[in-house]
Amino acid sequence: MMARAFLFLNTLLFTGFGIFAFLNPAQMASMMGATDMSAAGFYELRSNYGGVSIGIGIACLFGGFRQGLARPALYLLLAYTGGYALGRILALPFDGIPPPNLIAYAIFEAVTASISGWLLLRTPQSK
Repeated sequence: MMARAFLFLNTLLFTGFGIFAFLNPAQMASMMGATDMSAAGFYELRSNYGGVSIGIGIACLFGGFRQGLARPALYLLLAYTGGYALGRILALPFDGIPPPNLIAYAIFEAVTASISGWLLLRTPQSK
């Protein structure tokens, strides 16, 4: 039950964030400190932050509704958010301390990955 609630919460977070990023790439660029963004940059923001986030949200939705998809959705969240958190941590020596909003993203990603891993340990495999 806890895994389903967590997946539904992430459905809302990732889908909402993805829609926002897709519809507002200029604002996303500004929030990340990228002040001079080309059309190709907006294209990448829409696809990577928008489309991928919406896709993750949909995977979480399926995992929340179908017990057999809960573990795959949790693995996806673990890999996706864990990869982002790891990348952000490893980038620190190269790029220094990022702005507060990107630190907040890193914290969200690390916490989400940690909870996903913990829930994977607690969620039985479907037969």
